[in-house]
Amino acid sequence: MSPFDEFGRLTRGELLRRGAGVAVGTSVLGLAAACGGDDEEAQPTPTGRTETTAELQRGGTFRLGITGGGANDFIDGQHIVAKPDIARLVATFEPLSYFNEEYVPTVDGLAEEITADAADVWTIRLRSGIEFHDGKTVTADDLIYSIRRTLDPDLGLFGQAGFGAIDPNGIQKMDERTIRLTLKRPDATLLDAFSQYFQGVVQEGYSPNAVGEGDPIGTGPFRVASFQPGQRSEHTRFENYWREGEPYFDAVQIIDFPTETAKINALLGGQLDAVTDVPYAQIPLIEGRENLAIYESESGGWTPITMRVDQEPFRDVRVREAFRLIANREQMVEQGLAGYGRIANDIYAPFDPCYFGDEFPQREQDLEQAMSLLSAAGQDGLTIDCYTTPADPGMVEGATIFAENAREAGVTVNVKNVDSGVFYGDQYLTWTFATDFWGGRNYLAQVAVGSLPNSAFNETHWNNDRFNTLYEQALGTIDEAARCELIREMQQLEYDEGGHILWGFKNLVDGHSREVVGLKPDRGTLNLNKYGNGFRTISFAS
Repeated sequence: MSPFDEFGRLTRGELLRRGAGVAVGTSVLGLAAACGGDDEEAQPTPTGRTETTAELQRGGTFRLGITGGGANDFIDGQHIVAKPDIARLVATFEPLSYFNEEYVPTVDGLAEEITADAADVWTIRLRSGIEFHDGKTVTADDLIYSIRRTLDPDLGLFGQAGFGAIDPNGIQKMDERTIRLTLKRPDATLLDAFSQYFQGVVQEGYSPNAVGEGDPIGTGPFRVASFQPGQRSEHTRFENYWREGEPYFDAVQIIDFPTETAKINALLGGQLDAVTDVPYAQIPLIEGRENLAIYESESGGWTPITMRVDQEPFRDVRVREAFRLIANREQMVEQGLAGYGRIANDIYAPFDPCYFGDEFPQREQDLEQAMSLLSAAGQDGLTIDCYTTPADPGMVEGATIFAENAREAGVTVNVKNVDSGVFYGDQYLTWTFATDFWGGRNYLAQVAVGSLPNSAFNETHWNNDRFNTLYEQALGTIDEAARCELIREMQQLEYDEGGHILWGFKNLVDGHSREVVGLKPDRGTLNLNKYGNGFRTISFAS
């Protein structure tokens, strides 16, 4: 029997089988640090495209172009909003553990060991002798500060909800490298939370009152040399970086571009070594250049259309259901993603062992039923604005195609394509009807950051008492089968009543010079093999 379903993704059963012996946020097994050798050759991408085979070499400045930023860009080890923020974070800061290329959490970060002594007692031991960029040794005090900073409700950091079980007063320093966490409640997914790229360990006292306040001093492979929000940042190799032989580049430049056209032209003209998120129409142009290549990876990323369930007209679940039935998902994937993706069914986290989205009836366009639901809700001839921005492939395209679909149901959708600085500015998370983008993560981790009342990015303002209760129960359920049943009910609630039109999962499609080597096949959660795993595992060809 094939391990893949009709859309080419791993089936739920295969995911369960492959994760059976590894903690994936689904067990409380202790994990010791993983060690891996350097990969001397670039590898085939998941789509079969093969990168230039060449040995890694040292030196040079890697120049990366990204759209989606603006004057509100920042560098913080524990928070992001736009894509340039992500790239700068992973170059500068590091978490305790990581998701590997198969999207399995692996203790291969600043922690030497993460163990669950009981469901509600966890012990973390740091590696010895790791330095911050200013020369200070990382200690248990820094780790305690990092965890408590994440939990600070006044900062609203990205990972706060994922640490919901941690009691800031239940953190005990055992020695200079070891802490023990006594949780408020059992949490079977804590390793998932520690493995998120935005859970960087920061130095004690770092930015206590605001995101990105003060010098961005981390432990990552590169230190920040200069930063102009909305324009560029310069990063130089950290000579005392703890991983032997890494990184390879002398420096990294992360450059904001206001438009996709400017970004692609810079790659074509040789002013950049790589770009994230190649517009689909430009893929043949890049493939036609002998010196350039496409890197594509299957992703759990999604670009939803978001409906605020606490505002009209979306207070009425019939309107939300109608809008989901308006969407022609096949068309949105084929045209909005140019086929570089697969149809979704309004449930996120397709790589999670407890993903049930493909077991619910697949939603298909049904204009007659949609019009009936809108009529019953008193919303015949509805007109509404949909705000979007070209921060990620599929955002503007999805909104535009949906507007075309809606016309056939008698609904007028006015697509408002605004600058990313405006979209992600002060009005972000207040739009009644909009688009957005998410990277892939496991289900409960995604719920933590986007689907709870206290989530940092609850764009639909979803707040369902039963859902919230099930979430708490699932976190505390150690038995995987029992936890999956709780998650199934959570997903059913979102499928029936949620505020997302999740029409497709997109592949990540990036472009780069063939001189860039070391990119590995990846279940893409971040662009370019997780930005070359913080720009440390890629180099220029010798």
